[in-house]
Formats: sequence, C-alpha cells, structure tokens
Amino acid sequence: MLKLLLVDDEEIICNTIARVIPWDELGITLIGTCLDGVDAYHTILDESPDIVMTDIRMPGISGLELIERISHTNLNTQFIILSGYGEFDYAKRAMKCGVRHYLLKPCDNQQIIECLKAVIKDCQELYCQKEAFASNNQLFKNLHYALIQNIIGEGIALPEGETISWASYEKYLDFTETPYQLCRIFYLEKKYLNSAIQIVDTYFENHAPHLTVYKVYISNVLLLFFPNFHSDYESMDCFFSALSFPNQKTSIVYDRTTYADLSLLLEYLICKLKRFDVFYFAIGNRLLSNFNYEQMIASAKQLCPALLSSDNHMREENRKKLQDILSAISSRDFLLQLSAQVLLTISTQLSSANAAYITEFLSDIQKEHEISVILNRVMSKVDELVMLSQRNSASYSPFIEELLRYLEAHVSDSNLTLKWIAENHLYMNVNYVSRCFVNETHQKFSTYLTNLRVQKAKEILSSQNMEKIQNVAELVGCGNNPCYFSKIFKKSTGMTPSAYIRNLQGNRTPS
Repeated sequence: MLKLLLVDDEEIICNTIARVIPWDELGITLIGTCLDGVDAYHTILDESPDIVMTDIRMPGISGLELIERISHTNLNTQFIILSGYGEFDYAKRAMKCGVRHYLLKPCDNQQIIECLKAVIKDCQELYCQKEAFASNNQLFKNLHYALIQNIIGEGIALPEGETISWASYEKYLDFTETPYQLCRIFYLEKKYLNSAIQIVDTYFENHAPHLTVYKVYISNVLLLFFPNFHSDYESMDCFFSALSFPNQKTSIVYDRTTYADLSLLLEYLICKLKRFDVFYFAIGNRLLSNFNYEQMIASAKQLCPALLSSDNHMREENRKKLQDILSAISSRDFLLQLSAQVLLTISTQLSSANAAYITEFLSDIQKEHEISVILNRVMSKVDELVMLSQRNSASYSPFIEELLRYLEAHVSDSNLTLKWIAENHLYMNVNYVSRCFVNETHQKFSTYLTNLRVQKAKEILSSQNMEKIQNVAELVGCGNNPCYFSKIFKKSTGMTPSAYIRNLQGNRTPS
C-alpha cells in the first residue's frame, strides 16, 4: 500500500477529501492530515509518505517551501498541488521541483481519483529507478538475499502447524507494505536452467535494472519473485510465456501471481518447499543447494538463543552442541547452508552492522572447499558474535545508539531523513527503525531531530561570539530558512532567537 499525507490549512477541505476518497480501492493508506507546513514537514520526516497532497499557501512553511525542502532529500515523495485560480505562479515554481500533478480548487471526487491514479503509476515506475540504496549498494542486496534464504530454510525446518516469526527479520525486510509478484516457469529441465536464468537476468537488466529478483529452482520449476516495479506486467508475461529451448521434451508453461506482501508469498513458498529434499537458489551464475534436513536444522537453530545467554556455563555447553552438529555434516553445501542460517539467526539479534558484516563473511566463505576449514571459520565467527552480545548493553538498542550518533555528527545537514539513515547507514527497514525509535526514545524522529537542532542552536547562541540568526539556522540544519528556524526555536523555548540572545546578554555579568 502506498502512503499518502493530506495537507491543507482549511480543516474542512482535509476532512472532506479524507472522507470521500476510496483509499483502500486505490491501494493507498491515508496516514494523516496536517493543517500547516511545519507539521507536514515533520510528519514527512517521520512517516516517509509516497504521496503528499498539499495546498500552496499555508502558515509556517508554505506548500511551495515544503516541496522545495523535500525535493533536496532522497525521499522521492510525489506531490499533488491543491491550488486556487490566483496561485498558478506558485504552482509553476513547484513544477520546477519536479511536481507533475496539479488540482485546481474546487475539484470533485473523480478529478482527485484520476489524479491519484496517475501519481500511483509514477510511484510504481520510480520504485526501481529511484530507490537509491537498493540500486547502488550490492551489500544491501546480498543481505536481503541471504535473509530470504535463511527465512525459507528456517520455515521448512519448522514442525507442521507452526508458522515462522518475522520479528527477527523485519529490521531489514518489509513484510507488510509492498506487494510482490511470483512467476512460475514450469517444465524447465535442469540442463536448460543456466540458459533460462541468463534470459531472465537480461530481461530484468533491460526493464528493471536495479530490481532484486529472487530465483529458486525445484523439480523442473523455476520460481521468480520480486517487489512490484510496474503497474502493468502484460509485456513481461508475453515474454516469459514464449520461452522455449531446443529439444525440450515438454513445452514451457508460465504463470504469475500477485501477493499483497512478502509475508504471504513466503508462507506459500515455504509450504510448497517443505515437500522436497533439495532445492536451489540461483545467485548470479551459481546454484546454491538447500537441503531439507529438518531435524538437524531445527536442533542447530534452537541453540542460537542460548549462545547469547549471560550464563557462561550455558553458552559453553550450547557452543559444544552446535559444533557437534556442524562437525557431523559431510556435505560441504549443506554445511554452508546451515552455517549461514545459524550466523544470520544470531546476528539478527544484534545490531544491523553485524548482519551486513555476516553477509560479507558468508560470501567470502563460499570460496572455501575444505569442510574442516569452513567449520573452523564458522565457529570463530560464532565466537565473535557471542563476544559482541556480552558487551555491556546501552540504554538503547545498538542500532538506535548508532542512529543517535549519526544525528549528532550530521545535525547541520538540512536534508536528513530517517529513511536515508536507515537504508544507507544502518542497512535496515525504515518502518522497523521508526517503530523502535519511538518505543525506545519515546518521541518521533522529527521531534528528536528538532530538539537536537534547538539544543545545538542554544549552544551556539550562548557562546561569546554571537552568530547571526541566518548562520545559526544553517549550522543546525535549517538551511537558508531563518523563518522556519525561528518558529521551531520559539516553540521549544518560548522565545525567538533574538529574544533568547537578549535574555542571555542581560543575564551575563560584565567581566
């Protein structure tokens, strides 16, 4: 579901649009309404909406200023302008920031719906082109691929009737917000698999070059699944339906199913894969074997929480049990598979940096051929993770601590957003980070950032060398907008920056 924020200083307009538009039918979640630009700006920082429908003239920050500020971030927010007849010059300025959609007041329901449909199409087409982190960071893709493998491996090892918990993985993967497509190519003989994968990879390189496409092969069926990247898959369906290979005994059959989110798709896949002893993940030009040795996998995974125990005796006892299980494996491929599951299960209980670090380790260990070498390296890595878990815990989770340190160091950056930090610095799912941030700090990201900026401003204004308000605004991340800086400063302190300086000067004793 796409997220939309409605902004207008006329409350009746906000309430009317919120009430009459069939949001669910359009695949949109209305996350809220704001009556001024400052509130809207802070809400955008907290919620990262896909679409913002905003008036032009508003108190605090105008709709135009709001659009210009957000256009300098990486949020890729799509704006719809609500404007009266006399405000078209403002709208033209907004269009210079890339805004393509404009509604002239008064407008009826159908005009709004048609405009929303056009914006939805834009959002879907921008998904792959402008998802900056996913498109440029191979480590992030590798981490997602490794976690998907681990989830499937964990799922098929569960006893019948039990379902997998997403809690350990939602730090990194979006299980509920993004629809997924599952394509199935039936009757594909294994000798043609490499050719088929090359064709698939070439197709997506040409049509969605930054999309992560997961590929699983099992019993002559190639499964492809990926997040939505387009509103119409007719040409893709035609392409894959026409697949054929010389001397193939049976004609290829293709179909595609849409799933509302990743969790539903994985539940379906896990249920199907439980029936087979072995299946393969296709990564690049390699096929990674996955063995369904349920009892051994379940036993190893059950030991992982105990390895992080504060009880030294329990840790040592369970470490020995884990080493015994891994030592009994004679298949190199299965040892690599189970080791990956164990390390990722442990690392997901720690900070995000560890999960990314483990992904690099798992990629590197694929080069090893000797089982004894693999075992020793894996157990050493287990010991490293256990040592990390035993460090004195801070008042916040490790990744929240890291986020706060990042804000402290980069407070002067006017384009800071939670989404950018989560994806580019923490390698984590922004929805999870946002929820944890509120739970642990008891305030929203925008509130914390605003308070930090005001505190930094007070420190600067309190120094002997008084800065001009314009300079202070820039130093604390309010850019070249002293009006916005003054507004948040007064809301926090009860006085304007100028009054704050006069108050300080009045309280100082001459030297």
